[in-house]
Amino acid sequence: MKETDSRECRNCHDEDAMDFLEQRRRSVKQHIKGFDEDKTCIDCHKGIAHSLPTMYEDDPEAALLDKREK
Repeated sequence: MKETDSRECRNCHDEDAMDFLEQRRRSVKQHIKGFDEDKTCIDCHKGIAHSLPTMYEDDPEAALLDKREK
């Protein structure tokens, strides 16, 4: 997902979903920060919008380790 700049996210969530006028204040702030830091969707939304992959469900520590390494 990171290698493709979260292309699969963007297949459903287009630019209209990023309309700051439609987002809550905290979301706008976090999205701007993410853009400034050259992050992609998966950096912040991994496991939030959809279920985590089986490997993470079987080993919750793996998700924490992955997050710390990035």
